[in-house]
Amino acid sequence: MSLATGIAALALSTLAACGSDDGPGTPDGSSPSPSTSASASESPTAAEPTDDPADAADLAGTWRDDEADWTVTFKADGTFSEDFQGVPEFRTGDYEVADGVVTLQGGDGNDDEGTIKDGTLVFKLGTLVRQ
Repeated sequence: MSLATGIAALALSTLAACGSDDGPGTPDGSSPSPSTSASASESPTAAEPTDDPADAADLAGTWRDDEADWTVTFKADGTFSEDFQGVPEFRTGDYEVADGVVTLQGGDGNDDEGTIKDGTLVFKLGTLVRQ
């Protein structure tokens, strides 16, 4: 709960300090989006993603919660990037997958744990679905 509160407070203070628009965003945030899960042939290491990811390679890809306006992109090397409420790369860091739990270790010093359930990632902030 403290991470979700911290993220919300940081987002509000960031948005309040920025006004309406803080200038051009980074182009990096939009690069991973074009690939959809319709074609698994693009991934040379895994035939198809599993419903319940068991390790970093299974989790790799873009996950989103539309209601929270929250996107997390997981890389197979164990790093992640979060886009939150229109702020690209709002938080980055490392992640681990163990025993059905995903732990996000943000470079901001905050950790967040989510449960892998029925092909989704359930965090206090929201439920991420593979894109």
